[in-house]
Amino acid sequence: MNTTGGAEPAVGAQVEAYFGPRPADAREALRWQSRKTARGRVRMLLWLGLPLVPAVLGAVRGIAPEHLLVLAVLAPPVGWYAAHMSLDRRVYRLYEWAARHREYRCTVSDTGLETRLPDGTSSLLLWSECEAFAETRNLFLLLPKGKGAPLWLPKRAALTDAELARIRAFLERNLRRF
Repeated sequence: MNTTGGAEPAVGAQVEAYFGPRPADAREALRWQSRKTARGRVRMLLWLGLPLVPAVLGAVRGIAPEHLLVLAVLAPPVGWYAAHMSLDRRVYRLYEWAARHREYRCTVSDTGLETRLPDGTSSLLLWSECEAFAETRNLFLLLPKGKGAPLWLPKRAALTDAELARIRAFLERNLRRF
């Protein structure tokens, strides 16, 4: 069913997209994953709750209430800072990996997403290897089955609004929306 308002893409049609990776893409993809997926939320809660362990242990051992109050007040900001730094490290590693190539050429088709790199290598991600897709303000995210970071396709990679609508139609037809 076509909900984009444009023409339904023909079976066997494909859309070409070109983009260079940006650090903001990796940050948006991992922030989305940490906020929207169960595994990401658990990781964030662990980082936020981990600094409360000394306060709990102190309460069990019977330390002074004013010391417990200091620990309880300082622990959440320390956990937030640790979670932020962990996300920044993951963003940097993911972007560093993606930035090894200046340009990605992607072909979205009925079989999946084929990515070709300037050095001549290519990879095909079949739709059956993806759990779902999500759409953010600037990206299409493909969630692989199992563990792993989401794969992203920036919306700026589509040259026209019609191509953007066709990419969205391929994703909606072959994957469930997260």
